[in-house]
Amino acid sequence: MNKNIIFRFLAFYNFVILFLILLLLRLLGILDENLIVSIILSFIIAFTNFLIGIVSIIYGLNKKDKSFLLIVFGTIIFRFFTIFLMIIGVVSFLDVRTDYFIFTSFIIYFYYLVVEIFYLKNSLFFVSN
Repeated sequence: MNKNIIFRFLAFYNFVILFLILLLLRLLGILDENLIVSIILSFIIAFTNFLIGIVSIIYGLNKKDKSFLLIVFGTIIFRFFTIFLMIIGVVSFLDVRTDYFIFTSFIIYFYYLVVEIFYLKNSLFFVSN
C-alpha cells in the first residue's frame, strides 16, 4: 500500500503541485502567460504518453510473457507517433515558446519514463510473488 501512495505522488500529484506553483508565479508576475502555456502543454503531452504506457502495462501484466512484450512494445510505437504528432501540432499551430516547450517536454518525458519503470518493477515484483 505504501508503494501505491508513492506511485500516485510521483505520477499524479506532482502535476497538480506544479500547476499550483505555475499559477502562483503567474499571479506574482514572475512568469509570462506564453511560458506557462508552453510548460503546461508539454506536461499534457508527456502525461498522455505516460497514461498510454501505464494502461498498456496494466493490460499486459496478466498475459503471457510473449503477449506482454508485444503489447508493451507495440504501444511504444503508437506512443512515439502520438507524441510526435502532438509536438509537431503544438509547435506548428500554437504560439508557444519553442525552446521552453521542447526542453520541458524532454525533461517531463524522461521523468515519467522513470515513474513508468518504477511502476513496472513494482508490479512485476508483486505478480511474481
